[in-house]
Amino acid sequence: MGFVFTVSISGDGEEMKKANLTSQVNGVNQVFTVPEDYETNTLRVYHNGVRQVKDVTYSETTSTTFTLTFTPVNGDYITIDYTASS
Repeated sequence: MGFVFTVSISGDGEEMKKANLTSQVNGVNQVFTVPEDYETNTLRVYHNGVRQVKDVTYSETTSTTFTLTFTPVNGDYITIDYTASS
């Protein structure tokens, strides 16, 4: 599924995780699966390195999936930052 690693965010002590979901890009897929449950409103989605806008270019569908309003093509990459659910 790609890589997942943890980064500590200073201040509030919460840990942000990162994941590369590029392996899910197939030219058709608009629904992407996060490697683990994430806290609502902590998801950050990047398409080819550009941060996407929640409720404009993506929506949080479940605690482990999100849906893009566009279809990434082969060769594009999708990465995310998120806080895992406790």
